[in-house]
Amino acid sequence: MNYASLFKGRTRALITDYTSLSVLIIIAIVSFYISTLNTGENNTSVPIAIVNNDEGVWGEEFINVLLSEESYDFYLSTLDDANDAIAKNRAHGIVVIKEDFSDKIRKGDYNSLISVTVMSDSMELESFTETVINDAIKIWIEALIESRLVEIAKADEEELARFRQNTSEIWDKGSLLDVEAYLVDTAEETDEEDNMCTGIRWYAALSLFYIIISGTWMCNYGSGQLIRRAVGRGANIALMFIAQALPGMMLASIGLIPVLYKETSDVRSFLLILLAYIVYSIGASGIALVVCSLSGNFSVLVLSAPVITLTASLMSGLLFRLPDWAGFWENLSIIFPGRWFYMASHGKSFLPGAVITSVVWLLTGILISGLISKLKKTS
Repeated sequence: MNYASLFKGRTRALITDYTSLSVLIIIAIVSFYISTLNTGENNTSVPIAIVNNDEGVWGEEFINVLLSEESYDFYLSTLDDANDAIAKNRAHGIVVIKEDFSDKIRKGDYNSLISVTVMSDSMELESFTETVINDAIKIWIEALIESRLVEIAKADEEELARFRQNTSEIWDKGSLLDVEAYLVDTAEETDEEDNMCTGIRWYAALSLFYIIISGTWMCNYGSGQLIRRAVGRGANIALMFIAQALPGMMLASIGLIPVLYKETSDVRSFLLILLAYIVYSIGASGIALVVCSLSGNFSVLVLSAPVITLTASLMSGLLFRLPDWAGFWENLSIIFPGRWFYMASHGKSFLPGAVITSVVWLLTGILISGLISKLKKTS
């Protein structure tokens, strides 16, 4: 059996099959568009409310520094309005400047100057509090220098060196301020993980449909006549399937590249997710072989392909995150290659589980096609 000829023949058939090729192009365009929308949403500034309980000049100065930040959309508010905004998902956090902020700044006391409230599902807590701390450091240093300017100007070299050393130690501590961070539950919880690699996940989900629908040739694997002819020529059924499935996997992987380029920020993420998709496509081909072998003909395949695609993709979390009450189905979804690709798109460990799941689906497909072939032979 010439497996190279099988590979070339299937590649030629896919490239010249404009119907299935157009399906893949549409999937790539839709996923790229979703990536574009998702990127725009991620670039939107996160709204943060500022509540000023301090009447001193340094509280006002701190507010001005916060308002100049471009990473977050800081705005002035009252405490009641800020709590209402965070409950209704109109704000992601609250910065409360305490009553004695200016007094403590003048005295060089940097303990418990502000309190921070952050949504319980926000992924911005660390970077958000870091921004607030850094801005408070600026104010504290400015006040310190202003109050000691004359003294420093008259100080000798030894005192200046001591001042520089103390300042350096303060900066090295990282968390200069005693920031009180409260995590709150919101009425409308959102999970920012859902916005990660959205276009990539949609491409993986929709490309499963492409792999199934373009695998009409797999229907013949349930035919006893085909298997008998192949075995009679000394062919290995697994190698024969791989040689014919590989072109579809390659085309699907190529279609993913523009979406990957749009959503990944570095080469390492690009390569890891591409690797994850290649492994995913192996499992998807196994699922396609199972579906095609059981369908037996194109008419049944057309009806079953969308159902299988939606079921596997929804359970895997590729299209939407499963609700909290669907924990059982989320745990069950590890049997699908899509679940492991979902984990890869979120930077989690995936390779061992993804490889095992994909190989099991591939072997299951070959086994089921062989069983159906034997049943048809005996009937």
